[in-house]
Amino acid sequence: MNTLLARVLHAILDEQKKQTATLERMAEQQGLLIQALADDQGEDPDAPPMTYMDGSKVT
Repeated sequence: MNTLLARVLHAILDEQKKQTATLERMAEQQGLLIQALADDQGEDPDAPPMTYMDGSKVT
């Protein structure tokens, strides 16, 4: 009985480790998505540029 219990507990622990790894990957991906959305800032890629490459404003 003790060996069976140890196997069951080991299987539960392995499953929890898998779930933790999955949750960590999800959190990392969500962080990357949030960063990408923050960098986007809603600018239209087809709109004419507002500044030159040196940063000066287009007049």
